[in-house]
Amino acid sequence: MPENRMRTRERIIEVAGDIFGVEGFKAATIRKIAEAADANVASINYYFRDKDGLYAEVLEEIFASGFKRFPSDMGLSPDSSPEERLKAFIMGMFLRLMSSDGWGGISGKGRLLAKELMEPTPAFGWVVEKYIRPHKNILIAILSDLAGDDVEISRLHLCAISVISQCIYYAFATPVIQKIAPEFIPLEDNLERLANHVWLFSLGGIRNIKEIS
Repeated sequence: MPENRMRTRERIIEVAGDIFGVEGFKAATIRKIAEAADANVASINYYFRDKDGLYAEVLEEIFASGFKRFPSDMGLSPDSSPEERLKAFIMGMFLRLMSSDGWGGISGKGRLLAKELMEPTPAFGWVVEKYIRPHKNILIAILSDLAGDDVEISRLHLCAISVISQCIYYAFATPVIQKIAPEFIPLEDNLERLANHVWLFSLGGIRNIKEIS
């Protein structure tokens, strides 16, 4: 694809992510996206076929870039301890969800993800299968190494949901956190501190699960 066409396509995806995030899929229009991207409706139809196709491409770009920039293992070697792997997994989630190099929390692309979590579109199904389920399986493997073979898989799934939920709450409940505990708002300079707390808190819960199993 020629470079100028690629720039147009990438610009449309970037602008569409912001507009879909602010207005939602139903309210956003192809015409508004085209105007904001300094493109025309025909070019959107050419590259993406229709609004559904554009939305699917936006989700693909968001998830692909996020997991490429901040993978679940954060570059750790496979033989790292499960404690280290859990810490890397949580740190990766924090950076992916909330950093300016990631999805930006409740602003920008993060807002689109929040909308998908609350009111999933048909496009979210393949996102779950391609990105979210494999990500969850990585976490289950880490938790299994931490808890041991005696802990049943249903408990590991509950632990995984608890770990992920803590990260998601920080990402999308910033307005609530600002009112009840403003010192813990997930800003760029304290993401590591908050991720470390979630890690320690999760380790404590997993150890307790292991002891009572």
